[in-house]
Amino acid sequence: MKTKNGAEKTLLEKYLEDPEFARLMAQGDLIMEVTETICELLEKEKISRKELADRLGKTKGFVSQLLSGGRNLTLRTVADILHFLGYRVALKPYKEESKRQESKIIEFKTSFTPRKKPMENWKELGVSHADNYRDKILAVTG
Repeated sequence: MKTKNGAEKTLLEKYLEDPEFARLMAQGDLIMEVTETICELLEKEKISRKELADRLGKTKGFVSQLLSGGRNLTLRTVADILHFLGYRVALKPYKEESKRQESKIIEFKTSFTPRKKPMENWKELGVSHADNYRDKILAVTG
């Protein structure tokens, strides 16, 4: 398959044509951006996961599961974590176009810089179905 400009479509572009995969990809992108940012803030503020867990009234295991994507990270929990770290979030949504934009969705007051291009070589991940892409990405990037 070719794009409008005649170039061959990437594997990612082919997968994103599937609405279910595109939805799961959007979820994964947001989850990874939020958890990576929180991990960076913890490091910047020199706060351990144990200390964050104590502040939240949770176990260190609970916090580790949150930050590894193994547990549902609610907006309330994100707000609590940021509050304890002394940060607030500014949500800046944008309208998706046919070509994915390379701008940030969430901006935190940190030096965090999201990757410009998420994963370029999806073949290396061995992704063949939308349901297993997240585990494969976490295995590569985690």
